[in-house]
Amino acid sequence: MTISPILPVYSPVNINFSHGKGIYLYDVDGERYVDFHSGIAVSSLGHANSRLISTLKLQGEKLWHISNTYNIPAANNFAEKLINNSFADTVFFSNSGSEAVECGLKIARIYQNGKGNKTRHRILTFHGAFHGRTFLTCATNDKQKFSELLNPYIDWCDNIEPNIESVKKAISSGIGVILIEPIQGQGGIKVMNEVFMKELRRLCDENDILLFFDCVQCGAGRTGKLFAYEHIGVEPDICALAKGIGGGFPLGACLATEKAAKYMAVGMHGSTFGGNPLATSVGNAVLEELLSPGFLKNVEIRGKYLKNKLEDLASKFPIIEEVRGKGLMLGIKVKADNQKFAEELSHRGLLTVGVTSDNVVRILPPLIITEKEIDEGIEILTQYLSEKSSD
Repeated sequence: MTISPILPVYSPVNINFSHGKGIYLYDVDGERYVDFHSGIAVSSLGHANSRLISTLKLQGEKLWHISNTYNIPAANNFAEKLINNSFADTVFFSNSGSEAVECGLKIARIYQNGKGNKTRHRILTFHGAFHGRTFLTCATNDKQKFSELLNPYIDWCDNIEPNIESVKKAISSGIGVILIEPIQGQGGIKVMNEVFMKELRRLCDENDILLFFDCVQCGAGRTGKLFAYEHIGVEPDICALAKGIGGGFPLGACLATEKAAKYMAVGMHGSTFGGNPLATSVGNAVLEELLSPGFLKNVEIRGKYLKNKLEDLASKFPIIEEVRGKGLMLGIKVKADNQKFAEELSHRGLLTVGVTSDNVVRILPPLIITEKEIDEGIEILTQYLSEKSSD
């Protein structure tokens, strides 16, 4: 047998972790690593969080799974809490961000068809976008990075430059929904312009197009707000949430207004595991921590502290071209192979995300990080930059 036991679609760094605690991971040899990776923005409360462990044990001893054939109180409570702290009126629970995006795109299609707008079946997305790896979400992504062997892609999607003139030209061709990340993650930590986002909202309102925000990576407190759209004062009709909202447990959510979801009915969508008691109990515990007094403010403060440290390094080491991002969703654009850069850092004890477009290394530590822990990671990065500059 020549193929690996795990389908060879990943290229993992050769480090074997055994356990973690807080913002640290430990390998099988006992070496400690500062985690500025968080499983790509997933481990929002760090590793082995005591509250999440307690919640998982408590619920795990009572009930793991029942079908959505029955009421699930944990899911109802979690949905109500999300609604009370967002733009939304209704929530669908899934297992991942891709599924949350798929659900939102179904809602948008059903909305336009329900209104009799049957020619409005197209989806507008933007260069640098990443919305998932299902067949449809692959088609919504910026496909330059994807294999030609996936051709032909689903052809409902138009991918354009993120500027308002391009949008005005595109919406005449049957666009029913505009899908956008307020801050692109895999696209290179690109923060969307506030004026542009407000103009998108206006155009959607004027043309009865639904505005769909993908907050899978930039939600769940990652930017210092529960949702990244709160920084710009623009609310969507639909929003996808995942990654950090489960704290490491597979969990996604699609939030929508009553207007957007008014044609949804029994049987139009579903998920075997989505919203089960175990997942939504953990999600509710994460959300309560994120909404606890001072938590999000602390993320904002720590994010500014970390960004200032990175900008100071950029002023000293020309290999860093730019520092980007908000809160603890940050990135450094480097004059080097970003994947090699991140891998070399990992072997020095600092974990970052190198699988990113535009030669950006993503820096996504757990939201519980302290200034002292930030300094520890910055020290490793500084030493590495010093070594590279002397080569």
